[in-house]
Amino acid sequence: MRTRPLTIAALVVAAAGLTACQAPATSLDGCTPQLQPGAASEQVSVERGEGAPTVEFERPLVSEGDQVSHLGGAGERVDEGDIVDADYVVYSGKTGDEITSSYATSDEQRPAEPLRLAAGGETALSQAVECAAPGSSVVLTTTVETLFGPSASSPMLDIAPADTAVVVLDVTGVHPGRAEGNARPGQQGMPAIALATDGRPGVTFPGSPAPEDLTVMQSIEGTGEEVAEGDTMLLHYTGIVWETEEVFDSSWERGTPTVMTVDDANLIPGFVDAVVGQPIGSQVVVSIPQELGYNDPATRPASIGEGEHLLFVIDILDRIEPAAG
Repeated sequence: MRTRPLTIAALVVAAAGLTACQAPATSLDGCTPQLQPGAASEQVSVERGEGAPTVEFERPLVSEGDQVSHLGGAGERVDEGDIVDADYVVYSGKTGDEITSSYATSDEQRPAEPLRLAAGGETALSQAVECAAPGSSVVLTTTVETLFGPSASSPMLDIAPADTAVVVLDVTGVHPGRAEGNARPGQQGMPAIALATDGRPGVTFPGSPAPEDLTVMQSIEGTGEEVAEGDTMLLHYTGIVWETEEVFDSSWERGTPTVMTVDDANLIPGFVDAVVGQPIGSQVVVSIPQELGYNDPATRPASIGEGEHLLFVIDILDRIEPAAG
C-alpha cells in the first residue's frame, strides 16, 4: 500500500520567493503567465480520462527552476485573482512514484482534498494556474522543497527537498475572486467601503452607533441569478465588531473564499437574511444586531461582547453545485 507522508496543507502554504525560468515569455490567448514552459515541463505528457490522468515522463527528470506547461482546455483564461478549483497528482521526478493525490485509488486509500487557489498569488501552485483554461491540465515542475517546505523528505519514497517534483493540476472549476457588478451609492448611517486592487474591502465606520435593526446595503450590484435559501455559495467576507471596529473573522485573511450553505442551520440568521435574494456578483454590507447574530453566549466568539453589533462585508462570488454521490 502506498503512503503519503506529505500533505496538501503544505502545498497551500508553501513559501514564496519563486523565480520563473528565463525562456522568452509565452502568451496564451493574450494572457502571459508568470511561470513559463521549459525543457522539464514540456517532457511531461498527460492523458485524461475517468479518474486520475495518465502521466508519463522520462526519469530522472530535473527542472531548472519552476516551469509550467498548459495542456488543452477551452474558454476564457484564468486571470490574476480568479479562484481555481483543481484536482491534482504529484510525482517524484527522480523515481516517477506518486507522492500525493486528490484522486481516489484502487486500494481504497482516502485521497487528499482538491485544491482551491487564488490565481497569481505567491506560491508556485497559485502562479501555475494563472492563464489556465477551464478543463485544462497544468504541468508544474518544481522542487519538493518549494511544495512541502525545506524539511520535506521521505526515505520510503526516496525523495529529498532538492529533488524535482512533477505536479499535474486538472482545472475543474473557475470562479470570480471578487464581486464584479456595478457600484452602488452608500447609505447614511452605514460604513463606507473602499476596495483594494485585489477586491479586499476596507471599512470606514460613520462614527455613529450601529442601526438597531438588521440593515442591508448593496455596495455592488451583481447581474447573476438570485441566491435562494439552501443554496451552496462561494463567498468572500469580512466580519467586524461595530463597537470596537475589530475584525473577528475574514476569508480574505485566509487567502481563498469559503463555501457556505445559506441556511439557519449553518449561518447566523442575519447573514442568511443579507445574502438570500441577492444577485450573484453582488457585494452586500450588513449590520446585524445580536439577536440575529451570535445570541447564544455558549457559541459566541470571545471577541464579541454582550449586546455588540456585527458588520459583515460579503462578496457573493458563485453558486457551487453539490458533489455527486
